[in-house]
Amino acid sequence: MPSQRSDLQHSAVVVIDMANDFVYPGGVIAEAGGPDYQQRAQRIIAPLGRLLAAARRAGVTVVYATDAHTPGDSELRKWPPHAMAGTWNAEIVPGLAPERGDVVLGKQTYSPFLNPEFERALEERGLTRLYITGLHTDCCARHASGDAFQRGYDLVWVTDALQAFTDETHQAGLEYFKTWYATEPARQLRTVDELVGEWATVPEPAVA
Repeated sequence: MPSQRSDLQHSAVVVIDMANDFVYPGGVIAEAGGPDYQQRAQRIIAPLGRLLAAARRAGVTVVYATDAHTPGDSELRKWPPHAMAGTWNAEIVPGLAPERGDVVLGKQTYSPFLNPEFERALEERGLTRLYITGLHTDCCARHASGDAFQRGYDLVWVTDALQAFTDETHQAGLEYFKTWYATEPARQLRTVDELVGEWATVPEPAVA
């Protein structure tokens, strides 16, 4: 148990782009994906919320990495303005609101590692294992995973707390992780229920 406690204290659930723009009608990215995509994106909110609650109880850090664009961001040469900083579109969806102790950081392109504050926040907290969740399996989650892998982080992908524009691209993203980054796929591709059950056996950290 002490070893598992230590592992979790050095772990973080990274929540990528669970902002209104990516999930609900009226969001630029959500509208690009269409109604079927919006429904699938919305369906991961409840399981992801359960995962975050279990993480907080077990002492796992929760890190939000969410688009917060400014007009000069290079990504806006590819995509129309979306999730602009300070707007409703950039706000994290209501069912996943950050809580005290969580880390909330904006990002300006696909990978949060291009925001120096992101990696600094991980290093300051001694975080070495990242549980990847959010949107999209084949884009921002993939770029974040690539940067994390090449920096030596231990990665776990929460398969039912990730989504993409289509189920096919979601599955392709998971296969990409398995092929290029996973060294122990059975340990590194997990479900919400598996992790919640595992973390429930760990006593809550003592309050100082």
